[in-house]
Amino acid sequence: MRKIYGARAAVAAVGAITLVAAASGTAAAADTTLRLSRGGHTIGTMTRLDPDPDTFRVCDTRADGHGVTGKLYVYLAGWQLKETKQDGGDSGCGYFDYNVIPYGAKYLLKLCWNGPGEVCSQKEFTED
Repeated sequence: MRKIYGARAAVAAVGAITLVAAASGTAAAADTTLRLSRGGHTIGTMTRLDPDPDTFRVCDTRADGHGVTGKLYVYLAGWQLKETKQDGGDSGCGYFDYNVIPYGAKYLLKLCWNGPGEVCSQKEFTED
């Protein structure tokens, strides 16, 4: 009788560990990062961190007196702006949550430098 309970406990433990490992791997694999460069230097990043709700981080990474602006677009019969976040002038990054990302939908991250001239980068992704 003890062997049966021991075997059941072992199977349950292995199942729980497998589930946690699979969930962790999926979340990390779905993160998306966009880098913005100017003059060969990274001046900003925008990252989608994927466990629900999706959190977006916008970071000004160069102390040049100008921040960066990150934008999230969704494709619904054309690109539609959903969120905007600026960062710069402080030591941290800016964050926003967007929890209405349906599976299979097409999205666009766009990151622009707030200095003179048009310096932007963008990246499309699909919710997995």
